[in-house]
Amino acid sequence: MPLVFSAVLMFGVSEAVGWRAAMVLPGVVLFVMGLAYYRFTQDAPDGDYRELRARGLIPEARNEHSASGSFLVAARDPRVWALFVVYAACFGVELTINNIAALYFFDTFELGLATAGFIAGLFGLMNIFARTLGGIFSDRFARAAGLRGRVRWLFIALFCEGLALIAFSQMAVLAAAVATLVVFSLFTQMSEGATYGLVPFMHKKALGAVSGIVGAGGNAGAVAAGFLFRTEGLTYGQGLLYLGIAVLACSFFAFAVRFSPETLAEEDRAFSAAAAGDESVAPATA
Repeated sequence: MPLVFSAVLMFGVSEAVGWRAAMVLPGVVLFVMGLAYYRFTQDAPDGDYRELRARGLIPEARNEHSASGSFLVAARDPRVWALFVVYAACFGVELTINNIAALYFFDTFELGLATAGFIAGLFGLMNIFARTLGGIFSDRFARAAGLRGRVRWLFIALFCEGLALIAFSQMAVLAAAVATLVVFSLFTQMSEGATYGLVPFMHKKALGAVSGIVGAGGNAGAVAAGFLFRTEGLTYGQGLLYLGIAVLACSFFAFAVRFSPETLAEEDRAFSAAAAGDESVAPATA
């Protein structure tokens, strides 16, 4: 966004008008992505809800399967709240860094505001591929070890995020800080992808409620981290260090996500069947 803002200013408009005009671009992009999402995605890994109901795989949306009933099902499951904490430690941290990164580089390394904003933008830029990469690695781990593999990968990604954040908080050289920021961002976004690599397997009959509770963890984490950085006498570096330690602690909540032997066996069979289907349609090579 700093680059978009700078480009708008080149047309001779004031800063007051420029930042407002710059916000048009993400609005247009989000609108186009909304249309693409509606057209090219499905409701669940197994298909759209209408098809699943027709096949008898999920019940009609009524009674205990209503919105309120689904929410209660999800809210009673401790595993959902474990993912709530995990997502607070990745997406919540992302929101926090987006808020403070420019000021951190501005104050710590005495950069110009535009330069600091550009460097801070690298953190969000990793979203282009890193979150998807987290989901891809989740699938790779699932291929080797099923749902347990997905849990292990989530722990690894979040633990590495915490280590990278601690390292970033201790950087005193600009080049090293930028490099560490990129690594930290990579694991943060991959942790988010790894989290939602598990969400679809929690409660298929209450998937929306599970997704909503887990997603709310990101907002809760950002609010909690925001209070940390408002503490009197606490520097940005110290705040980032404490936040990194908190992320390390939260990474162990991933191991609270467990599945019954029946669910593990069922998902292993489903994953193997899907993988076999992908191989059967793969083009032949010479």
